[in-house]
Amino acid sequence: MKLIAKKIKEYIKKSKRAKLYGIFGMIYLIMVIFVMNDAWLYQTPIAKLTKVETSKVGENKSTRGTHEIKYKQKIRGVVLNGKNKGEVVDFSNEYTDTGMLKQKYHKGDKVLLSGSYSNVGSGIQGKKRDAELVILLGLLIFILMTIAGKKGILTIVTVGINIIIFAIGFLSSSDEADVVAICNKMVIFFAVFTLVGLNGIHRKTWAALVSTLLVLAMIMGVFDVVIRHVDELDYSTMEYLGSIDTPDKIFHAEILLSGLGAIMDVAVAIAAALSELVTKKPEVTFRELFRSGREIGYDIMGTMINVLLFVFGCGLIPMCLIRMNNSVRLMTIIRLHIPCELCRFFVESIGIVLAIPVSILITS
Repeated sequence: MKLIAKKIKEYIKKSKRAKLYGIFGMIYLIMVIFVMNDAWLYQTPIAKLTKVETSKVGENKSTRGTHEIKYKQKIRGVVLNGKNKGEVVDFSNEYTDTGMLKQKYHKGDKVLLSGSYSNVGSGIQGKKRDAELVILLGLLIFILMTIAGKKGILTIVTVGINIIIFAIGFLSSSDEADVVAICNKMVIFFAVFTLVGLNGIHRKTWAALVSTLLVLAMIMGVFDVVIRHVDELDYSTMEYLGSIDTPDKIFHAEILLSGLGAIMDVAVAIAAALSELVTKKPEVTFRELFRSGREIGYDIMGTMINVLLFVFGCGLIPMCLIRMNNSVRLMTIIRLHIPCELCRFFVESIGIVLAIPVSILITS
């Protein structure tokens, strides 16, 4: 065992990559231990469950006639923070086997209580999940560093910068703020920091950036023209938007932001491929470049449109299933409840298709 440890130490001393992994591993371990013991940072009272007794109390009948088993839990825990730290508390919890409204708790779980810093309250809000999130984040960073190396680290940095831009944008979105103007600025910052951060300052970077912004402007122009010449969308079918004074601007901003990633991906792929082709073969003609870019675009186009479909579709699954379980037909749901989602999908798909010729022309 000592021999193995000695060999590991020698390998770490010789390898810079191993040193980097070692530093990351230490930071990762410290962060996991920290979030597992960070109850003192919370204003919401937190308790660790020391005893959980579960018993079956009956069955409930749903509107469709199906049965679900109902359980009751007697829970005891120790408060970990606040003025009542160290106090033993008892709660009850009722849940069904579907877990629709409330969940099952286990011994050892750390839970958020319904009270305040000075009063633990009378129930449980939910589980404390920051430790799981930090573990998953650490695994993501490790995989990016292992597979992509420097590019992986740059990806992490650009994601962090984009999160900061998102936060600044949302904080500046007051009741009187122009949401569309704010999102226009955010889109420019997203595109610049992402493309320059990942690809550096190169010709292909500027080609991808100009292509992305131009295509976004084109699809938003198409959307505005169509909306002005047809009946306006019924924004009341969208969640939360029906109670906002300017739902059309919010929806406009949603389309602007949701299409950025897919369009940017197509633009980068074509710009990078054509730039490499010009570097390897300087005498290549415009027609050859156009044909090569078109073939690359055809390969990307179908996949990216289907990715958009899956992204929009997965968000609709809960709403569709709930309505269908209440005897609402699928066609009725499509006609009345998801026209805005379909509109967004169609506009972004047009953007992906337009990104192909625009990127080819600008890069060539």
